[in-house]
Amino acid sequence: MKNKFKKYIGIGIGCVFSLTSCDRGFEEMNQNPNAYTQADINSMFTNNEVLMRGFQYSHYQADIQFVSLAMQHLASLRTNQFHGDKYLYEDNTSGGFFQEYENGIKEITHLLSVIPNTPENVNKISAARVIKVYMFHQITDLYGDIPYSQAGKGYLDGIWSPKYDRQQDIYMDMLKELDESALAFNESKPFYGNADVLYGGNVTNWRKFTYSLMLRLGMRISKADAVNAEKYVKKAIAGGVFASNSDNMVCLHKSGSQFTVNPVIYNFLTDGTVDDPQKGEKISKTFIDLLKSTQDPRMRVLSNIVISNNNYDVDPTHQKGMPNGYTDETIKTYPNFTGKQDYSFPNRLTIAREDAPDIRISYAETQLLKAEAAVRGWDSGNAKTYYDSGVTAAMQMLAVYGTGNGKVPIITNAEISTYLLANPFSIGTTAQKIQQIITQKWIAFFLFNGLEAYADYRRTGYPNLVPVNYPGNVSNGQIPRRLIYKDSERTLNTANYNAAVAQQGPDLFVTRIWWDK
Repeated sequence: MKNKFKKYIGIGIGCVFSLTSCDRGFEEMNQNPNAYTQADINSMFTNNEVLMRGFQYSHYQADIQFVSLAMQHLASLRTNQFHGDKYLYEDNTSGGFFQEYENGIKEITHLLSVIPNTPENVNKISAARVIKVYMFHQITDLYGDIPYSQAGKGYLDGIWSPKYDRQQDIYMDMLKELDESALAFNESKPFYGNADVLYGGNVTNWRKFTYSLMLRLGMRISKADAVNAEKYVKKAIAGGVFASNSDNMVCLHKSGSQFTVNPVIYNFLTDGTVDDPQKGEKISKTFIDLLKSTQDPRMRVLSNIVISNNNYDVDPTHQKGMPNGYTDETIKTYPNFTGKQDYSFPNRLTIAREDAPDIRISYAETQLLKAEAAVRGWDSGNAKTYYDSGVTAAMQMLAVYGTGNGKVPIITNAEISTYLLANPFSIGTTAQKIQQIITQKWIAFFLFNGLEAYADYRRTGYPNLVPVNYPGNVSNGQIPRRLIYKDSERTLNTANYNAAVAQQGPDLFVTRIWWDK
């Protein structure tokens, strides 16, 4: 199924590669006067910004068809491809994100090879290095040990069978890359200008993004390597992370074309799920129940029930989550079942619009990370203040999805204050505080960032999710600890694959990766 999406490149940006001329003195005769003779670095950078979250269908496979289901953001009645809440193995779903070696990793490696290494290009090189870290951290967080130091070098260096690096070594290098890049950014040097579709050429914002990503990755290794975790968490906070929602990294989309719409929503639509009340990709009962029990005002923004085509019920009291681990037939046995059409979808008026923005990393996330750092004693700030700020920012940032033609009012400051008063930050144990922080991140990551929710769950055990035990599952009824490598790795990169399995452990859902202690 993935092949039909190969021709799509996000927003239709093409990369132009260096051309070589013929020999025997016919250079000028053999040049095409209408073709580029050197790499168009600006276009290549834009393309990599689009690809950094993952090629549109490989991201959809990993995040929506597996991880968001396993994390009980979503629930599915289907057993083909949508395996995450049943813990079933299928190569394209589990191994789909390995396609990033063919897409994003190849492209960013090529870009870094053609940017002239001069002082004037320090910003261009630094931003590309940060994008490369973002791409790689998603892959290694899903699989563990992966090709890293030799990855993407087939065309450049003839390395067609790259070795797998240890995740610990990968993390140390990624954090080093972020540290060096953040320090290298220089507002007085040229950048990509309007070719930077994420920040419009604002170097200061790129530095904030770099430190915010460092904060995310530093906290990721909190159990595996507390010394380096504390070191990089402190370094990131001191360097300057996001200071408001205006700093969020947001990728904007446009409706009307398969090349410009939000790729996650586009694939929802091509699967026929968002506007078909009988289809199985709904919001999980776990997620809806939590929002209802806490009277969370985000309910009206995130969910709706489909009444008919282009007719949606956003009344929070009517929303109903689908239980995980059921099929079209077994759902009929669920207590008080009245029909598949009664369950809530991601809201088609807001977050599930074709042109819905994609928030890649946010001020809300950094504030909640700082709250955890304060709880751990790695930051001198007040954990409750950070927590309240993070929850507030998470609710306020949803304004980017609009009001659904006036049907979905923006969450007000009064509603946020009421929510925080009714659901105050814990004064209990360290574990209880971290549980509350991670649960808020889980809510904030809904739909577009299930990969982060999955990483947090494995690192901390939160939120408290009750696993399903679907017949035939391959994880002993436990939420998977990692995804299984792409099957082609066993056949095309056999020696390095076998070495990775010998080093990390069996290539199974239940094998823990390095930072998952």
